[in-house]
Amino acid sequence: MPDMLFTPRRIGSVTIPNRTVFLAHETGFAEDGLPTERDAAYYEARARGGVGLIIGPSSMLVHPSASNPMYASGYDPDVVPRLQMIADAVHDYGTKVFAQLQHTGGEDTGEHAMRETWAPSAVPSEYGYEMPKRMEKEDIEEIKLGFAKTAEHVKRGNLDGIELKAGHDGILRQFLSPKYNHRDDEYGGSLDNRVRLVNEVVEAIRDRVGDEFPVGIRLTLDEMEDGGYDYDYAVEVMRRLHPSLDFIDSDIATISKLHITDAPMHAPLGYTSEYYGAAREEVDIPVIAAGRINDLTKANDVLEEGRADFVGMCRQLIADADTVRKVRRGEDEEVTHCIACNQNCLGGIHTNGHVGCIQTPRSGRETKIPHLEDRDPASTPRDVLVVGGGPAGLSFAVTAADLGHQVTIREREGQLGGQSNIATQVDSRQEFGDAVRNLKNQLGNRDVTVETNTEVVPEDVSSDAWDDVVVAIGASESQPDLQGPDVHRSWDVLRGEDVGDSVIVFDNNKHAAGVSVAEHLVADHDVTFVTTSYHPGDQLEGTNVPPFLETLYEHGVDIETHATIIGFEDNTAQLLNVYSEDVNTVSADSLVVAERREARTGLADALEEQGFAADSIHRIGDCVAPRLIDKAIYDGELLARELSA
Repeated sequence: MPDMLFTPRRIGSVTIPNRTVFLAHETGFAEDGLPTERDAAYYEARARGGVGLIIGPSSMLVHPSASNPMYASGYDPDVVPRLQMIADAVHDYGTKVFAQLQHTGGEDTGEHAMRETWAPSAVPSEYGYEMPKRMEKEDIEEIKLGFAKTAEHVKRGNLDGIELKAGHDGILRQFLSPKYNHRDDEYGGSLDNRVRLVNEVVEAIRDRVGDEFPVGIRLTLDEMEDGGYDYDYAVEVMRRLHPSLDFIDSDIATISKLHITDAPMHAPLGYTSEYYGAAREEVDIPVIAAGRINDLTKANDVLEEGRADFVGMCRQLIADADTVRKVRRGEDEEVTHCIACNQNCLGGIHTNGHVGCIQTPRSGRETKIPHLEDRDPASTPRDVLVVGGGPAGLSFAVTAADLGHQVTIREREGQLGGQSNIATQVDSRQEFGDAVRNLKNQLGNRDVTVETNTEVVPEDVSSDAWDDVVVAIGASESQPDLQGPDVHRSWDVLRGEDVGDSVIVFDNNKHAAGVSVAEHLVADHDVTFVTTSYHPGDQLEGTNVPPFLETLYEHGVDIETHATIIGFEDNTAQLLNVYSEDVNTVSADSLVVAERREARTGLADALEEQGFAADSIHRIGDCVAPRLIDKAIYDGELLARELSA
């Protein structure tokens, strides 16, 4: 057991019960600028799960010039009772909760409030690229007052402390940055002047909350932008920070490099350790580690080795709110480990409008989906046959077993996993298989019968043997419109089908399939990538695109955008530009097409024709309609809950 991780540690005057921290992030739950019951339920779930400190809710904006519907308006006095609601929910479990205060500065847009953005200088962010207004002295005074008022609201809301955001986005970091701060007054020029606003904000906050209320800072330790500051510069910033600060929460890069700040699975676990480890050598206040930490044993190593005093986790605790509690109970194999797919945490903010996790349907839906521990077992346990051992079938089996049903899985392949076994043939996507590994670990702790290498045909399934049959047989990759001996589907290539030395990859899938098979081939083949979109992986989550592009360009892949392939004969492809309608040709030995998928619907239909009652046949996952993995896992768990109602 990671013992040091579970020891208390003080931050200023407040004792945190253990060294785990749920880091601040957008949730999408705010309404009219105020936290909601969804926020309270979301943070309560992590407190119940044993985390020591929560930094939230979302980010508390300190002034109307930083307007974003995803954030809470901390400057609004009406925020106080909402914060009290969150504090009560979290404190019931002994967890402490801080608020993160920020002004988004020139790294947002003014679209929501229909007004200009503010920044130290009229320098556009590489993220939003909207030209901001250079702040006047009066604006700076307003910002300082906004931080102070918001801090007072936080204290009145019974939260336990404050974190100032000078991290990957926000006006405080922009004032620190030589790239974004070109001022020639007392707030620019020298490093001392660039740090001035941060320190004056700290003083203004101290005037409102006193010296005993914890105040710390989330600090970017390297902007990783051309013209931005590096780690050595950050060290000089730390040496000049206000002496009353109580902790430093580590961060790297800027929001324009979100694929580094919130790195996908291309980046190794603990990829930022050199930064927070070095920072801890520079200061005598607690340092919070952050950066792809999803294993508490390794988190404990960070503490034991003296690289940090607390371990910050964001995506891991989105994936499994009970991570800390499970490990403390010795249930390590029950932990759902984050795989850094970024599909429903970062991606969910922009698609679903709220944070979530592909592996955990309850995450972000705490007010709608109760914790399984709060559910009574099914009053009438059922004998259920699950056909298909992919994510949908596994998700159903784990949840149904927890609710008291007798479950048998039959899978035609020699291993469980379904389509994830294809995705993991790509080196940079191997961690995607952990979504299945997590479910398989949990399945191993339950009384579920698993039969692999077992093809299910309708004649072998008797309605007398099963109360319900759950069909979770997934989808297959469609056949390309173009045919021929040198035309291959992407799945077949990932399974090992041979292709020629020169290959065209045509991306008619636009999510991970096309860029994955291209990355799989680039080391040993001359690859041309063709897409009708503006860039490869057009439908991928934003943070997942840059690492794929870096790999393709590193290997000299010729990328043809705005093009479709209208013919492939005699090792020559005809490319039609979908805008100009010009046609050009590209030579290659093989054409690999990443296609859309087709639902495998036949088994469910055949079972109904054989006499099964329609309400005893249930289709879930891609055999209903091919979608992303989150829908498959959601279908499985929700069906298990519905059968147990």
